[in-house]
Amino acid sequence: MRPLLFFILSGLLSIQSIFARHDDFTIGKYSWSVRGDYGFLIAHRPTLKPLQERHIPGFEISLAKTSSGVKEWERDFLNPSRGITLAFFNLGSQEKLGTGIAVYPYIDFPLSDKKNNRWVFRYGIGLGWVEKIFDSDSNIKNAAIGSHMNGIIHFDLHFEQKLTELSILELGAGITHYSNGSYSIPNLGLNIATVNLAYTRYFGEKTAIDRTPVIAKEKFHSWQLYVAGGLKKIYPPEGKQFQIAVASFSRMQSIGNKSNWGINLDNFYDNSLSEKMERNGEELKGFTDNLRVGLSGSYELMAGKTGLLFNMGFYVYSRWKEDGNVYQRICVRQYFNKMFLCMNLKTHYARADFVEFGIGTTLSSSKQH
Repeated sequence: MRPLLFFILSGLLSIQSIFARHDDFTIGKYSWSVRGDYGFLIAHRPTLKPLQERHIPGFEISLAKTSSGVKEWERDFLNPSRGITLAFFNLGSQEKLGTGIAVYPYIDFPLSDKKNNRWVFRYGIGLGWVEKIFDSDSNIKNAAIGSHMNGIIHFDLHFEQKLTELSILELGAGITHYSNGSYSIPNLGLNIATVNLAYTRYFGEKTAIDRTPVIAKEKFHSWQLYVAGGLKKIYPPEGKQFQIAVASFSRMQSIGNKSNWGINLDNFYDNSLSEKMERNGEELKGFTDNLRVGLSGSYELMAGKTGLLFNMGFYVYSRWKEDGNVYQRICVRQYFNKMFLCMNLKTHYARADFVEFGIGTTLSSSKQH
């Protein structure tokens, strides 16, 4: 699910300039909006079907600021808006899940910029709270979530239509994902698909849009080093947490102004693997029991100093085989000159492995001739 959503996002933003028109949709510097949601829980595992008791209604309140195009990356993406949302969901099963709350900053990427209407893609990441979680005594049928506090990833595509010079109506569809990245067990996660209807009101002076053409940047390549750590749990839910260490060495290559691609040598040291092998009666050999080495390809979408990166790779060495040979990582990076901070979610398809927090540096960078 998460890799598919990422490719949809990347594809939409990559073809954005093909359909772009510059008729100045913007009608105010700031805005507030209210949104109603109605949807259902996606049962991506059979054990989640008991949670699909009713449809899921939701309500959202958002505040946003429209960019002016002063920065080149803003003009690259047709002057996106940045905001924050507070969302409330009735998760469909009052007995097993209860209420869900989410708070997340987001960015709205216009896919066109007509005078009276446009398509917009929204991406947000933040924190979510689930009222009722797994309990081996009182809530054993909740196989989705083992912690009240979780991470949130939100995607939606919506159509905006001007009603007046200060207001618009929105209609769209989206997905909200709750997960704790295996920090607690169980962690199959909640994937909520919704349709939504929203009203947005603008206020403040109208943003003066900078339409200066963006100059194509010179292509470059760089070498990067990244280290990270994290924690995870394995079954049983009452068990201990295991430490994770990660080190990646990458070569990145720019693609135009918006994105980069790269190849990576990934090294994971996961203390839970030897525990799993011991439970299976496998012979333990020491350090290499917990070691995984992988090769991966990556695509990074850049919005100023912030990067959204997706890796897909395969293990060239791993004694533990039951997760399969393929892994994915979704990463948000914040760059500070040569240094960057990163939060990664590593998965095996739709199943979270762990969340890692790390720091990296660009070892060398040179222009491509």
